Amino acid sequence: MPRSSFMRRKSRHAVGHSQLMRLQTELATLSWLRGFRGLTLETEFARWLRSESAVARRWLMSLPLVTLLLAPLYGPLLREQDVPETLLYWLRVLELGIAVPLCALSLYFLYRKPERALTTHLMLAALLVVFVTVAAIRWLSAPAGLVIPPGIVMVVPLALASLGRLRLFAVMPALAVCPVAFLAAEWFLGERAQFASIVLGTLLFSALAVITAVGNDQLLRRTWLSMQIVELTAMSDAVTQLPNRQWINRDLAALFGQARREKQPVAVLLIDLDHFKRLNDSHGHAAGDAALAAVGQVLARFGRRPMDLAGRYGGEEFLLVLHDAKLYGAERIAAQLVSQVEALGVLNKGSPLGHLTASVGLYVAVPRPDERPENFLHQADLALYDAKQSGRNRYVLRQPPQASDSPLAANDA
Repeated sequence: MPRSSFMRRKSRHAVGHSQLMRLQTELATLSWLRGFRGLTLETEFARWLRSESAVARRWLMSLPLVTLLLAPLYGPLLREQDVPETLLYWLRVLELGIAVPLCALSLYFLYRKPERALTTHLMLAALLVVFVTVAAIRWLSAPAGLVIPPGIVMVVPLALASLGRLRLFAVMPALAVCPVAFLAAEWFLGERAQFASIVLGTLLFSALAVITAVGNDQLLRRTWLSMQIVELTAMSDAVTQLPNRQWINRDLAALFGQARREKQPVAVLLIDLDHFKRLNDSHGHAAGDAALAAVGQVLARFGRRPMDLAGRYGGEEFLLVLHDAKLYGAERIAAQLVSQVEALGVLNKGSPLGHLTASVGLYVAVPRPDERPENFLHQADLALYDAKQSGRNRYVLRQPPQASDSPLAANDA
């Protein structure tokens, strides 16, 4: 996974509970004709919209492409009514030389790269050219007795609003320009006697298109926000508001893949609360949950960089994974974790010290090309076992055999 895309995903998830609250606030305050307050949310929504709407957009672009490819069939009818060959030539240029290639190019990108913004721009340009083409056919076909109703012309922006899956800032200008341009051209090129009915029909289609576009935008935004909230809720620990084990396992592979490519050391810190079962037995599960939440707040102070990962691993165990963590920096963080948990002063009658403490197992290494995150977790677990055996309320470091000769021992700033 490229570094930029991984960091975007981490920036979306690294804030945990605050991000969930932000999404819930956006959903509660979402109103018509307004986008999201945050630029990051708007960017993520646009990327999801382009990807998820690819099928509907393909159908939308396939219909005018097939229709325009049949354009030569009505050429003889126009010639019989003495439509100038020059006009027919330029109409064919517009249909087959501009509109068809644009539709085909849009379809190509919709199949190959639907998530790119360029694909949306191509689709919008193609549909605007299709609108001009259909309008031109209406005006040119009038002398031949093949008058196309204005509704057929206006169905193009209506389809754009319903199937285009465009955000309002992109679709509203098109829905404003199309009817105005069409009515202006009708005044000069169409039948003046029918102009009033054409205005009425155009306004009706335009109103339908606007209502459809606004309704689609609201529905899609609410759907996306709800999906994000469900995802974050399912992957967050309810007690500590930190990522849970499912979240951690999902992101570990990407973090280690990045470290392998950059040949950077990874530090895995496995934190276990000492005598936590005794705390639950002595003070009750409510006190245990309060203790877990307090430790979660301590852990949230670490691992704030986009590539780091902090979460509750299960029960009374927590996990902190640091990307590009030099040895002394990781040891300093492990020592701070031990001291800050003890400084909470959480009462624990079942502990020899009378308050809550934590033991930390630390493993630091540069991942080998074939090494999986599970090995780091296993080594950190062995270090945690040593910390428990040697008296608790401390950290123990494990390193690969060659660690003393490696750049891990270099102090990081």
